[in-house]
Amino acid sequence: MTSKMIVLRLLDGTFVGVSTLLVMGVAGFPIDWMLDLLDMSSLEFKGFGLFVLFASILLIHAIATSDSAP
Repeated sequence: MTSKMIVLRLLDGTFVGVSTLLVMGVAGFPIDWMLDLLDMSSLEFKGFGLFVLFASILLIHAIATSDSAP
């Protein structure tokens, strides 16, 4: 396995974990501990979560469509 594949797997695992937390927040699960940690209101967190998820999808699309992607 090349170092590029290892890095992509680590990034994928990080993306899945963070995206899961953000989707749970947008869906309405109680995540008051995260709101306190980030010092955000619920509406701000939902907007931030949607922004990060949309940006992540665009990043995945850019990586998947690039010529150097494995």
